[in-house]
Amino acid sequence: MALGKIFIILGALLTILGTWVFATILFIPGYVGSGLGFAMNLPSIIGVDPGADAVVFYLLLVLFIAWLASGVLQLIGLKSRIGGIIFSLIPLAIGLMLILLIYTDILGMMSAIFTLMTVGEQIGGFFPILVPLGDLGLGTYFLLGGGVLGIVGSSMPRE
Repeated sequence: MALGKIFIILGALLTILGTWVFATILFIPGYVGSGLGFAMNLPSIIGVDPGADAVVFYLLLVLFIAWLASGVLQLIGLKSRIGGIIFSLIPLAIGLMLILLIYTDILGMMSAIFTLMTVGEQIGGFFPILVPLGDLGLGTYFLLGGGVLGIVGSSMPRE
């Protein structure tokens, strides 16, 4: 198997782990940000009136819905370079947004929308698994690593 295909598979696995298994951020004890939290809150999020920030809200909503499936869709990169690159950019963008959310205030009002979309209660006080590394959770680093590996693997020449 070519090295590019291995990178794509590893990137997809890291993205799936970062989205569904590991928490990306701790808001308050017992409440973490993750793709699982977003999936559980999706029905109530769709019913929210975004008010003046409607464009930003709906753009983030589309980005986050694509994030839920991006781990599996990264495997498209095994056959299509552009598909692999596009679906690897999504977890990379979410990971970078999490870093900007914690370490800067550049996102402004998007921080509140981002928090609303990702926060969720831990199931049984344990799942999604929170492994704090600094101010972020391990899930954030998995998203960044999965996105980078997916882009590198999709960009490598085919055999």
